[in-house]
Formats: sequence, structure tokens, C-alpha cells
Amino acid sequence: MNSIVEKFEHVMMPIASKISSNKYLLAMRDSFSMLLPFIIVGSFFGIIEWVVLDPWGTIMGPDGLGLGKSFTGLDQTSDAYKASSFVGTMQMLQGLCNNVVTVGFGVFSFLLVAAFAYRLGGIWGGDKFSTALTAIGAFIIVTPQQVVGKAGDKMGAFSLDYFGNKAVLTAIIVATVAAWIFVKLSKNEKLRIKMPETVPPAVSQSFAVLVPVFVTLFTFTVFSTILSNCQFLGKAALNDLIYAIIQAPLMGFSQGIGVSILYQFIVWFFWWFGIHGHNVTAAIQNMVYMPAQLANQAGDAAYVFSNGFFEAGLMHIMGLVIAIFIFSKKDSWRAVAKLGFPAMLFNIQEPIAFGLPIVLNPILLIPYILAPLANTVVGWLAISAGLVPIFKYVVPWTMPLFFEAAIGTGSVAGGILQVVWLVMDVFIYAPFVIASNKIKDEEAEEEA
Repeated sequence: MNSIVEKFEHVMMPIASKISSNKYLLAMRDSFSMLLPFIIVGSFFGIIEWVVLDPWGTIMGPDGLGLGKSFTGLDQTSDAYKASSFVGTMQMLQGLCNNVVTVGFGVFSFLLVAAFAYRLGGIWGGDKFSTALTAIGAFIIVTPQQVVGKAGDKMGAFSLDYFGNKAVLTAIIVATVAAWIFVKLSKNEKLRIKMPETVPPAVSQSFAVLVPVFVTLFTFTVFSTILSNCQFLGKAALNDLIYAIIQAPLMGFSQGIGVSILYQFIVWFFWWFGIHGHNVTAAIQNMVYMPAQLANQAGDAAYVFSNGFFEAGLMHIMGLVIAIFIFSKKDSWRAVAKLGFPAMLFNIQEPIAFGLPIVLNPILLIPYILAPLANTVVGWLAISAGLVPIFKYVVPWTMPLFFEAAIGTGSVAGGILQVVWLVMDVFIYAPFVIASNKIKDEEAEEEA
């Protein structure tokens, strides 16, 4: 095992070093990390809204624990239950939670534009704050507005579909292009409007970037106008165009085991480099596997591979945590595992990924990618054989082990599948955790 690890170190570390030193990828990684608190908080309130407070959900609903009937004494299918003050209170609390969920997910791409452009402005030598604001303006320009309101009182409004997770790829593209144009222009002294020294610095900086901001936003305005009036492209918005280009060729192949394995490989390979693999591949997830999830829920189809299927597999890191508790002799690994264990109960892997670290750690590369691939194959076989129902109910990805798959499939068999996955993952990670102990012992002997 040590010789295998050494070979991977020899091959992967130079590649990892080049990728980890790429400023653009570093900016992308940092921008996703900046938004992590919003995601975690949004997920927490999402669990409360969808699972706890929903009058017809997992806790209160008749198909769950049925506590709604216990509290009201009413039949949950009756009009009296629907009109009860209990349901009204629950829905009011749901609305309060939904406000927080919207910040975490509904406007995620909008926040990503600001964070990513801010980091790009820094690494490319521009004013970071001005770069972020310019990119936000560009993103709004390419985002179509919908006309709402009554006749004579109509106004434009933005759909959250263009600001949430579905627009991640659009956000990355717009932030990159807008930041590059703005920084390039702002470095051109001929385009900078210079003010007298007596003018306050903030005002002077505003005039200095006036022309670059104008040119950048005007460029996006022309692009958006051409796109929205182009008959050949179907008068599509940028986000709609990206969906059409990616979704069409993938929909026919999304249920193949080979494509699903490739998708998982890409996701976790990005994660190993410290880049949020799920957000990078969000276009595929939202255009292919989320529609499959919704089709399952509506009863229009029975797709094996759906968003819920892959989210249930996020817990494979827990296999590493358990393997560390059982087999690791490294105090540092055990300490990080203890700190990261509570977060992993809710499928939040960042403390383990960056604290252990898993990121750019050659000894963990193989199991880190192999475990989710093995889970995909076993899950595909179990569902195809009829042992486990398809994932048809939308469940927050932070739902704990067993409950996530049990609720998602509507069957205890789903929860058992997750437990089987966990046992497999422990065995997959165990040899590499043991190998890390031996490497430590050899290093200690050399030092002695």
C-alpha cells in the first residue's frame, strides 16, 4: 500500500501543485468558501421549514409522524384542519424560515457573482469592490425580467430561477468576463478620469473607474440585446441558452450508469482540489437530475439517477470519519474527525475536507473518489432490482443519515441502502487510513 501511495504522490502532487497554484481556480474556491455560511444556515432553516413545520410534511403530516392530528384532533385531509389556527401558524413560521432559505439558495448565484468577481478583481490587480459591483450590474443586465401586475399597473420583476442554484454556471461566466473586461480597462491610464488631490479618495476612485464601468456594462447590454432578439437562438436569455446547450445532449444519456459514474467522478475530483464540485457541476444537476427528481415525484417517470439519489450519497465522508476512529493512530486525524463528526451528521464535509485535509492529500485521493462511485453502482443495482424504491421526494441535503434516504424513497429500504453504503465506505477508506499510520511510523523512525 505504501508503494502505491508513493507512486500516486509522484504522479499527482506535481499536477495538484500546478492546479492549486492557479489563481483563477483559487478565486473560484475562495468564493464558494465565502458563501458556505449562507448555504449552511439556509439548509438548517430549510430542514425546519420542509420537515418540521410543514402541516402535511414528515413530522406533522399523515404520511409521517402525524403530529398535526395529535395537536388539533382533526382529520388532516379535512377542510377544518386546513382552516385551523394550527395550520395557519405553521405556514406563517414556514414563511419566516423561507426568507432565510431564499438567502441561502434563492439568490445563491447572485451572491456568487459578487464573491467571485471580488476575488478575481484582487488577483488580477483591479479594485476588488468596484469589480464586484460591476459584475453584479452585468449579471442583472443579462437576467431577463418578467412583466407582472394588472393591466395599466404592470412592472418588471426578476424570477428567482435566474438568481438561484440554476444559474451557477451563468454566474461564473458573467463574473469572469465582466471582471476581466473591467480590470483590463481600469488599468489603462488613458481611460482613467483623474480628479484634483483635494477631492475625497472615494469620489476620486469613482471617477477613475467611470469609463471602465460604462464600457463593461454597455458591452453586456449589447450582448443581451442581441441574444434576446436573435431568431436563430430562439430569443433566449443567457441562462436559458446554457441550459439548452447542455441539457439537450445530456438528457438522453443521464440514466446510463457510465454517465452517472462520470458525473460523480467529476464532482469529487473537483472537491479533492478544494473546489466545490457540486456547485461547479450545478448546471448538470439542475438541468438533468433535478428534473428527473421532479418527474419521479409527480409520478411521470421512474428514474434511478436523480438529485435525491446523489445527495443521499454525500455521506460517504462519514465512512472516512468512522475508519479514522477505528483504525487511525494519528492524533491529528482523530482530533479533526472528532471536530468534524457533528457537521458530517448533516452531510457538511468542509471541516474534514480542509481540516484533515482531504484536499490535495494523495493518500486519500483513491478512496475519496472510489467510495461515491461504488455507492452509485450498488445503489443502481439495488433500485434496478426492485430492492429499493426510486428517490421521488425532495429532501434537504442536510438531512441526517438513514432519514434522508428513507424519506426520499418513502421506504425504510432507502435508509437501509444508506447504511449499506456507509459500511462499504468504511471498508474502502480503512486500508488507506491504515497505510497512513505506517507512513507516519516510517517517518518517525527516520527522524529517530
